[in-house]
Amino acid sequence: MKKILLLFTAIFMFGGFAFSQTILYEDNLDSYTNNSFLAVDNPTWWTTWSNLPASGEDVQVKNTFSHSAPNSGLCDVTSNVASDGILKLGNKVSGGYELKWWMYIATGKCGYYNIQHMQSPGTEWAFELFFRANGTLELQEGGNKIAGTYPKDTWFEVKHLIDLNTDNIDLYIDGTLLKSWPFSNEAQNTGGTLQLGGVDFYAGAYTGTSETPVYYIDDISYSETAVSTDPIIGADPIAPYKWLVGGTNGTEDLTVSNTGLSDLTFDVNILYETDSHKSSTVRPATNNEFSVKRSLTNAKADPTPAYGAPGPVRDASAQLHYDGDPASAVGWNTVPVSVTVAARFPNNMTLPHAGMDITSVDVYVNELNAAPASNLMNIRIYGMGNTYEPGPILYEQSFTPTAAVWTTVILTTPVKVTGEDLWVGYNFTQTTAGVYIPGTDGGPADPNGDFTSTGVGWSHIAPTLDYNWNIRANLTGTPATQWLSVSPMSGVAVPAGNKALTLNFSTTSLSLGQYHATVKLLSNDPVTPVLDVPVTLDVVGVGIDEVEKTGVMVYPNPVKNQLNIVTNGKINNVTVTDFTGRVVFKGNNQTLDISALSDGVYFVKVETAQGTSNTKFIKK
Repeated sequence: MKKILLLFTAIFMFGGFAFSQTILYEDNLDSYTNNSFLAVDNPTWWTTWSNLPASGEDVQVKNTFSHSAPNSGLCDVTSNVASDGILKLGNKVSGGYELKWWMYIATGKCGYYNIQHMQSPGTEWAFELFFRANGTLELQEGGNKIAGTYPKDTWFEVKHLIDLNTDNIDLYIDGTLLKSWPFSNEAQNTGGTLQLGGVDFYAGAYTGTSETPVYYIDDISYSETAVSTDPIIGADPIAPYKWLVGGTNGTEDLTVSNTGLSDLTFDVNILYETDSHKSSTVRPATNNEFSVKRSLTNAKADPTPAYGAPGPVRDASAQLHYDGDPASAVGWNTVPVSVTVAARFPNNMTLPHAGMDITSVDVYVNELNAAPASNLMNIRIYGMGNTYEPGPILYEQSFTPTAAVWTTVILTTPVKVTGEDLWVGYNFTQTTAGVYIPGTDGGPADPNGDFTSTGVGWSHIAPTLDYNWNIRANLTGTPATQWLSVSPMSGVAVPAGNKALTLNFSTTSLSLGQYHATVKLLSNDPVTPVLDVPVTLDVVGVGIDEVEKTGVMVYPNPVKNQLNIVTNGKINNVTVTDFTGRVVFKGNNQTLDISALSDGVYFVKVETAQGTSNTKFIKK
């Protein structure tokens, strides 16, 4: 049987009722080469904890054992690096799913896996399952521990029936139901996120034992067994355009639609176009924590912190932070461990400061490692992600702090504030046991002030440690004019329904010219959690009649495949020429496929009844 990556639907009959089962992913690993890696062979479905394909974290294809000959996937520890493969399940929030595979664990060896609520690893464990070397197993869900057994030295099936519509999971081991429970539970708590994210095949041993993790997986199947009721977001128009005479105000309508089968909830963020983000060389993240429980149960607060006075007042127009005075610190039990601590500053905090620059960051480091060479740290500033993990790193700069005093890191290149969410933090490696490096206040924790990561995924230190990190971003400069607002800033669209928004434009204090912003719609649509709506405002002089004004916008710019044209008039002709004047397109389309064009600078002439506009764009 060859691996199947395309959807396949089977119809089954039960008691006269029919339902369809759609195979989303099926793979017996037999089409891969021996000693290859799953995240390399099939990156659509596989990655690793630290997003390092072909590393020691990747599940390796082997022909040593197999349930269906010749291949299976090996999870073990090689050169002190544990296999840590992630099967990506797509962040499903509704529907029913059957997820199963076969496992082989030899005498004297152990195994482990967990299912996570988020596809990004390390954010929230739905449950953990330990296969002990003696043939017993332990399921950890909702703070409970459930014992069972499994067969050694033979292949056995692990099957999950997950119904997100009813919040239930049935777990079968070798054909026997081990337990049913609410899938929204976390491994150690109840009341988590009702979402199916991914499987973490980790070569880990039960905490406190010296068991050796070695196991094989084969014949993996992931199917949809009940219809998904996910919401589906849309926006009309897709790129609003407005022109106004200077000193006046105006509005445009924006409709958010939902073509899905459940309520769409969304929030509005506004970003202003400013100078491009500056970035320095960024090293890939590494996962240096060796315990199975890669969470802050492995961290502890400093009972006797070496805290000092509050930080000095900086020469800054504004400061982003959540923390109070230094009052404690946090250390990790297992070393060495690479840690990033950060605070998230959402759109409602950054938007009033759009146009300003982050010019320095204050951090309070409580203690240092014994070896001075291991105390080099890195300020990290991330762009917009979501509520539980940041986007890409915008800026990184190394520094060496002094213990028990505030350290101010002056950024070599200031980071422009656009209004998007910003995550500000720093990365360090704890190499000395018993030290407490990152400083905190005395709490209580703000939900955005206590993020930490020891790999790819992010988590909070609260409620176990109810503190905020001592991290403060200092801003200088003058905020940009807030020429766009949206009302309301959040909403709900019922299935097959719409929600009307109003874009409010103000040209007060604006010079003549064109202005750009992006309305970001953050929603519970799992396929499109962020929908970007580009907005353009043209400010013109007094006396220009609307019928004589030709407003044209092309986006995206730069563009790779599809160029869109938005205008306030009907398009009669569109002509695209290259830098030499050669015509490469002529027609009246509003959407142009330019994927075949060579990279470079092009010019587009748009002719309407109101006049002609000439615009430049870059093909990359």
